[in-house]
Amino acid sequence: MEILKYKNNQALFRQGDIATEMFEIISGQVGIYMDYGDEAQKEIGILGEGDFVGELELIDSSTRIASAVAVGNDVVVKKLTIEDFNALVKEHPAKVILIIQQLCSRVRRLDNLYLEACGTIDEYRRAEEENIPKSPSLLARLRKFAAVARRRG
Repeated sequence: MEILKYKNNQALFRQGDIATEMFEIISGQVGIYMDYGDEAQKEIGILGEGDFVGELELIDSSTRIASAVAVGNDVVVKKLTIEDFNALVKEHPAKVILIIQQLCSRVRRLDNLYLEACGTIDEYRRAEEENIPKSPSLLARLRKFAAVARRRG
C-alpha cells in the first residue's frame, strides 16, 4: 500500500479509466463527478477521511463510472491494489465490512435520489398535462437534479 498526496483539482482517476486501484482517504476531501454533456459534470458527492473511493470498479474489474478529484490542497490517500484488497479480506475482514457498509450506504442514497427524481418528473408531467402552475418545491427539485458544473481539473 502506497501513500499518495494530491493538490486541489488533481484527479485520482477519471471516468472511463481502467480501474487498477482503490483509495482510502487519510485526510482531505475527494469530489466524485460524472460527465454530463460536453463540458459539464454532475457532482455525485464529496468523500472525506475514512472513506473509500474506487472500490466498486476495482472489485468488479470495470472501468471508472465517475471521476475522483482532490477538493482542496493536501489530500492524502492510501492506494490499494487488488492484491492489497485480497490481503485485507484475509487479514482485516472488519475493514472489508466497512467498505461493504459504505457501498451499501451509497446504493441506498442513490436509490432514494432516483425515487425522488422519478417523483419530480412525474409531478412535472402532471403539471404540464393539467396546465397547472409548478410549485416552488417542484422548481427547486428540478434545479437540484439539473445542476451541473464545468469540468474540474
